[in-house]
Amino acid sequence: MNLDLLRLEKLKAISDQTRLEIVSLLRHGGELCACDFEKKINKSQSTISRHLKKLEIADIIESRKNGVKVMYKIKDPRIFKLLALLDNLIKREQKYEKILKIQENILEV
Repeated sequence: MNLDLLRLEKLKAISDQTRLEIVSLLRHGGELCACDFEKKINKSQSTISRHLKKLEIADIIESRKNGVKVMYKIKDPRIFKLLALLDNLIKREQKYEKILKIQENILEV
């Protein structure tokens, strides 16, 4: 698989609200079982499982068996750097829009 397709798969995997919530919970919770996500995200077990599988296929999380539970954790914490970069881009865009509105208001006076 080429690099562009791999990038696309990772971006698609984190582009869903539920999957972003899962990643966020793993950032602060270290390792969690599927039942933890069900309680904290308030989604059904089947929905959570589907999202966990997509994150695992995209190589963002990994799992291990612990008795009858399956435990999940972030595979590579650099995913948080990517999310931070996206946050910074959004904040910069929001600041730019505010500046434009201020400039428009000044020109109207």
